[in-house]
Amino acid sequence: MKKVLSKILLSILPFLFITSVNAASSSIAVSSSTSQVIVGKNVTVYVTVSSSKALGAWEYTLNYDKNIFKLVSSDVDLHYVGYVSNKTTKSVTYKYNFTALKSGSSRFYIDSSDVLDIDENRLSVSDGSKTIKAITAAEYQASLSKNNNLKSLEVAGYEIDPAFDKDTLEYNVKVNEDETKINIKAEVEDKTATVNGAGEVEVSAGNNVINITVIAQNGSEKTYKLNVEVVDKNPINVEVDGKKYTVVKIASNLTKPESYTEKTIKIDEFDIPAFYSEITEFTLVGLKDEDGNITLYIYEDGKYTKYTELNFGNITLYPLTMNQSIKKYKKYEVTIQNEKLYALSLKEDSRFKLIYAMNVENKETGLYIYDSKDNTAVKYDSEYIDMLNHDNKIILYIAILFASTTFISLIVLIAQNSKKKPKKHVEIKEVKEVKEEIPDDNEIVEKKPKNKKKKSD
Repeated sequence: MKKVLSKILLSILPFLFITSVNAASSSIAVSSSTSQVIVGKNVTVYVTVSSSKALGAWEYTLNYDKNIFKLVSSDVDLHYVGYVSNKTTKSVTYKYNFTALKSGSSRFYIDSSDVLDIDENRLSVSDGSKTIKAITAAEYQASLSKNNNLKSLEVAGYEIDPAFDKDTLEYNVKVNEDETKINIKAEVEDKTATVNGAGEVEVSAGNNVINITVIAQNGSEKTYKLNVEVVDKNPINVEVDGKKYTVVKIASNLTKPESYTEKTIKIDEFDIPAFYSEITEFTLVGLKDEDGNITLYIYEDGKYTKYTELNFGNITLYPLTMNQSIKKYKKYEVTIQNEKLYALSLKEDSRFKLIYAMNVENKETGLYIYDSKDNTAVKYDSEYIDMLNHDNKIILYIAILFASTTFISLIVLIAQNSKKKPKKHVEIKEVKEVKEEIPDDNEIVEKKPKNKKKKSD
């Protein structure tokens, strides 16, 4: 009833207040969640009625191109008459959800509008509009920026070589030996692109390779390579398996294994950070390769051996050279946690494999059963396995004996049954025949002379 009254009120107000001129103004604005939408996707359009004075009643119609967009839900009708019952409301907003049907642009606009304030004075109305563009997914992809260039690249406090050029992808810079972190500043050429790898980056003695990747709005990438050399005036150069390394001198560049403690050792009269375990009795130091990668090595009497830990949650193993053999098992090269090593298995694609390793928590060395599916490992107990095999053989023999005995008994039983049945039938028949042929005493006396007579004849 109130809505009906509001409509009536709006229709007669022009005649009732012809001479009334109100300085207050109002607006019916149109906005949206986005100005561009992909065909098949939704966009939300908002209609906001506002005034400098408290609102009383209002009416408007929201129009749009129905060939391009379809209304799927809304707070109120496209043509709407509203009102308020309080004296404080100055703004109300309604929401409409549309689906884009095809490519094109549509203007969402207000017409047939009218607004009264709380005192029933007609207000001047400013009608708004919003243009929304609908495009296909292919059109959207094509509209995205492909620019993945850097506008500038620098290392705070140092100069890079060569001078920056957006088309040059590799640079070099030398920093002081006491530097553990550098600040890389990279600015993109297109503001819609993003950059990864810039900012504060940790470095260590020797060469550090840092990649700065620019990702364009359309997803295309470009990578700039920055070689940061932390100049060591007195580097300790070593060679392991034909590959060149430098000994890491800064402890913060190393990651301590869980079961080890920190210590310092002397190499070439330099104090070198290291890790030591009383269980394994290994002393570990860090070696950096020419690409800046740091790996822990076992250091003993001036020799370096790569240190690897395989973590299985319940157990941590240090893999050893496979020098074991088991009947029916073959040796295959496998990759476990990105480490290549040899393992024993019945066939190459077996789920379970035997690896030769040391438990770094108790120094127990031997074969361990590795489950490639669950990534777990347990100690291999050959005595237990042999006992199981022995028990399995006994069970197998008992089963075979039982099956054989049962089979033979069954055959004997069948044979006995097949013999008894015919014999019983014959005996009954013979008894019947005998019984029929037995004569009484008189018949015997009379028949004897006849038989003799026949014989004499």
